[in-house]
Amino acid sequence: MPRLALLCSALLAAAPLSAESPAPLPADLHLVPVAPDTKPRPWAIFFPRAAGVGMLAPGNQYADLGRYLNDRGIDVVIVDDDAALKRLAPKGSAGEKRATIALDAIARLREQGRFDMRCPGVVVGWSRGGEGALTLASSKQGTDSGIRAAIVYYPSVGGQPSPWPQRMPVLALQGTADGTAPAKKLEALAAGRVKNAEYPFIVKRYPGAKHRFDVAHPVDDPASATTEEDFDANAHADARETIGDFLFERGISFESCALD
Repeated sequence: MPRLALLCSALLAAAPLSAESPAPLPADLHLVPVAPDTKPRPWAIFFPRAAGVGMLAPGNQYADLGRYLNDRGIDVVIVDDDAALKRLAPKGSAGEKRATIALDAIARLREQGRFDMRCPGVVVGWSRGGEGALTLASSKQGTDSGIRAAIVYYPSVGGQPSPWPQRMPVLALQGTADGTAPAKKLEALAAGRVKNAEYPFIVKRYPGAKHRFDVAHPVDDPASATTEEDFDANAHADARETIGDFLFERGISFESCALD
């Protein structure tokens, strides 16, 4: 064997074994990062409505909001919670089950060097997924994991304790003509919560808007020319702007986690 080959073999034999690569994310966790690197950034977890995540392409409500947050320096994971429920089989109410899924997702992402604990996180939930977001916003598990705010679109408030023990700022986006998750139930939760001046509970009402007012196209066919019946373009655009302002005011955007 040539001397160079012998030298290379000796060096390889003497080199320490590299650390094992982290396990890949489960198929039910869809990472939408700002960039491929693992630079510390603010982060977000999405829980969808009952129709599921659908096809995550332009026109899909979750994919579009994910890119909107990416533009503001926030890494995103979108949870296919139906599949995650089968994988983890958590116990408890609908909200508690999704809180367990979130904590599992955060742990797995941190194994990959993402969702840095020193960076603020936000949980976003739609309809049924709002139960998970509200549970995390009212539990020590949520704050201990680094979640600093919650955003809910027309949330279900089933299974939430009364009075509701708010532990972080909440932004709720609600249509006044919502017959699926009525505004009065959300407003009762907000009015009866354990109030803390440090943690606002903002309910942004959209007159005449229905459930799914932000859903422009079917989640499974985001490129469709069909516009969903309940879509309200004005409410949707205002909700996006309101989210941007809410996060910026709480330091969950842009350079709020420039650690390096």
